[in-house]
Amino acid sequence: MVATIALTKNINIKDGSHILYFFNSPEKYIENALSFILTAKSLGQAVVFIDNAFHTNTVQHALLQYVDEGEIQEWVTFINQEQFYGTNSDFQFEQVLRNFKNVVKPFLSKQIPVRVWGYIDWKEQPDIEEKLNSFECECDLTINEMGYITVCAYNGRKVPAYIQTEMMRSHEFIMTDTDLAPSSLYHKSDHLIYPSLSIQNSIESEMDFYKQKLDFIHVVAHEVRNPLTVIKSFATIIKSEIDNPDIKEKLSVIEDYSIAIDHEIHHIIQTEQMLTIDTFWKKTEIPVLPTIHDVLHVMDVKARTQNIKLDYTLQIDENVIINGNAMGFKLIISNLLSNAIKYSHEGESIYLHSYKDSEFLYIEVIDYGVGMSGEQLNRLFEKYQKTNQEIAGQGIGLYMVHKLVEHFHGVIHVSSELGSGTSIVVTFPYQLKL
Repeated sequence: MVATIALTKNINIKDGSHILYFFNSPEKYIENALSFILTAKSLGQAVVFIDNAFHTNTVQHALLQYVDEGEIQEWVTFINQEQFYGTNSDFQFEQVLRNFKNVVKPFLSKQIPVRVWGYIDWKEQPDIEEKLNSFECECDLTINEMGYITVCAYNGRKVPAYIQTEMMRSHEFIMTDTDLAPSSLYHKSDHLIYPSLSIQNSIESEMDFYKQKLDFIHVVAHEVRNPLTVIKSFATIIKSEIDNPDIKEKLSVIEDYSIAIDHEIHHIIQTEQMLTIDTFWKKTEIPVLPTIHDVLHVMDVKARTQNIKLDYTLQIDENVIINGNAMGFKLIISNLLSNAIKYSHEGESIYLHSYKDSEFLYIEVIDYGVGMSGEQLNRLFEKYQKTNQEIAGQGIGLYMVHKLVEHFHGVIHVSSELGSGTSIVVTFPYQLKL
């Protein structure tokens, strides 16, 4: 179903969407820009608006019909297009991408939801198709990682048709003066980015195997998740309609198990995907504290289903960031906590402690469960090697954790004693976001 941009606040577009806008009417362009900004205000989002002086002045004047000037300054940041993109006839894509990252960094560090509107003045130049494709693919990965809705606007009368077609491959949505629709050419798998040819060669032999497994996993996940959602929904509805505390408690257990099973399915899919998609290799600055909280929320539910108590202390500031990616960082923490829960005894507690010194961030997970022998420790990070054959699992979790920690320039240290539990400390270099 195609929806008009005038209905923006009623359109369900996920955070991180990358929208390509080819306009033909200058008047409609201003109307859509105005709608974009006003919708952001109604949703409590900030706006970064990158455009030329004429468009900016026109939009600012139109905004004054709805809000006063002081209010505009509170939620809209206007950036001059020439300063942002440069005035040279040779469009410097790498510099533009750096500028984009610098513009959104303050919002990322303060965890402020933001949307970005950027008008790009088309200029012909040598190798324009290759440069533009590289820039937009990199921009698409960055936007998805940060979770910002972004519009890249071009004058449709200036950009050649073949370039427009190519650009549809790196944008999830296509917008015109009147319509907004998913791009039929958008496939993120077309734009894999690897750090080097040697790394690419090292995993090529595994790619087909993993893709076959993923096909199977996705089929199973679809078949399981649909009835699981129904079970959880009915449990929630029934719980809200009864007063018996014993029955309410049992329904809460059903909810917890539904969430825990859904998380396990999602966790398996993510683990297998990490070696086959660009997210494993892509790195950017991510805020540590909210990411850890996201994992703790889910793992606390999992712990309850196993009659395990999850305790944690987080001695880190809001502005601590690391160089990695959110999916990988969450996968590291959830694997460590999941293993601590899995190998603990009912009624016990597990602990997560995160702290920092002047150089490094530390994440420590401790359990007092079955522990490991020296031989098991030696095989801990081997793929498909399980330390305890009596407990269910893939045997791939800590293999992926080890690869991810190294990829994020971190170090992992494990100490364990058979029958006495395990302590795992992961260390990352960090920065403070100003």
